[in-house]
Amino acid sequence: MKKTSFLKNIFTIMASNGILLISQILVGLVLPKLLNIDGFGNYRIFMLYGTYASLLHFGFVDGILVKFGGQNFQSLDNRTISKLFTFFFILEFCIAIIIDLLALCMFEGKYRWILCAVGIYTFFLNVETAFQFLSQAIMNFGLVARMSNLQALLNTFNICVPLICIFIFKLFSSLTYTTYITLYIAAYAVLLLVYIYIYIVKYKMLNFDLNVNRDIVYEIFKIGFPITIASQIGNITLNLDNQFVSMFFSTNIFAKYSFSYNLISLTIAIVLAISTVLFPYLNRETKSDLIKNYSKSMAFMLLFIYATLFSYFPIKIIITYILPQYVGSLVYFRILLPGVAITTSISTIIFNHYKVTEDMKLYLKNGLISLVISLILYCAAYYLFKNVIVLAFSSLIALFIWFFIEDYFFRKKYNIIRYKDYFYIILCTLSFQLITDINNMIFSIFLYAVIYLALSYFFEKDYFNFISKKLLYRFNKENFR
Repeated sequence: MKKTSFLKNIFTIMASNGILLISQILVGLVLPKLLNIDGFGNYRIFMLYGTYASLLHFGFVDGILVKFGGQNFQSLDNRTISKLFTFFFILEFCIAIIIDLLALCMFEGKYRWILCAVGIYTFFLNVETAFQFLSQAIMNFGLVARMSNLQALLNTFNICVPLICIFIFKLFSSLTYTTYITLYIAAYAVLLLVYIYIYIVKYKMLNFDLNVNRDIVYEIFKIGFPITIASQIGNITLNLDNQFVSMFFSTNIFAKYSFSYNLISLTIAIVLAISTVLFPYLNRETKSDLIKNYSKSMAFMLLFIYATLFSYFPIKIIITYILPQYVGSLVYFRILLPGVAITTSISTIIFNHYKVTEDMKLYLKNGLISLVISLILYCAAYYLFKNVIVLAFSSLIALFIWFFIEDYFFRKKYNIIRYKDYFYIILCTLSFQLITDINNMIFSIFLYAVIYLALSYFFEKDYFNFISKKLLYRFNKENFR
């Protein structure tokens, strides 16, 4: 791996994700202000079911990424790519029609509208994602970054225009969830049209070819389907608590609980840039090098992620003064936020290593075990306590069980002896929960900083010292320039 090129691409994607983060702050903080609580709850119900849309590409986009990952633009067979994308376009269009017909025939009221919107969203999301993954595969990270910037602009437009119409021109009194969801889907339609223009008109790389090669289509699905199922099992595991709250509690309670996830998404947008860039580079490395560097990658990720938990304190201030109607969400946010460390470690480190070492069957098996345990845990929590806070704590426990099972069996298979990470995660998480329960915010920030540094030094001493030396060197270099 060329370190300079890798870091350059990381910086490119993180910079664009920084712009996307600004737009997500607008969506995360302004949208709840524009919608009433029930309207925001309905929007989050759409988002909840929309997360399952990526299951309906049946592995195609993951197959594209793995099949062509790390290849050069010039080495691709344009005819093969054209046949694949023509087939996928038709497949997703048919799936969208089926979802909409089922929604119209089987549901009424708001769920009919929401599920019809999910059907349309499925088409635009999956085809756009296929183009995005193709761009990642051929390592065209500049295009990925530009498209991320465009998405950020569209997100901003979708918030700012209603904001102007309501508060400046007084055209209507409030924004409805149906209007915003329509704008949200339209943004993905625009992204797809831009990708189509770039790959068909500008690059002249694709054209519509109905002469489908069944063998290559079968190969793509064969490669990608286990990866998609594995990732969707993770997706279901992540959303089980949301699913329980949406099913068994009021829309108002679900809106506040789901809003905490809205806040969490603000903290991880930049982190996920690492995952975007990481796989094509990992795909070029030897299996032995990947396994040798696994512990180091995990340690750096955990050190970085637990440092991001400091974001809780400024976000708490913002919610208290700007969105006081959602102050009740802060208790859920505080409980759920440490789960960011676990989920991002799984998605960026564990998942990519299983994928590159072609151990997705093991990842899938472990994911199924974790999902069953999580389901039992949530059912017990709900039927014994019928309390949303208990469900939130159950979510944190379920995520750790998932992390432990996936990480332990990867280490066991490749004889990677290192269990400090488990104690580090547990102690950092418990410390965060106890410290953020203190009313004095300044004291809480100071105490978490002390405990974070102490635990990081004790459990991840070598990697902590390495990062500290790098930061001190950069600081001294800047100050004595």
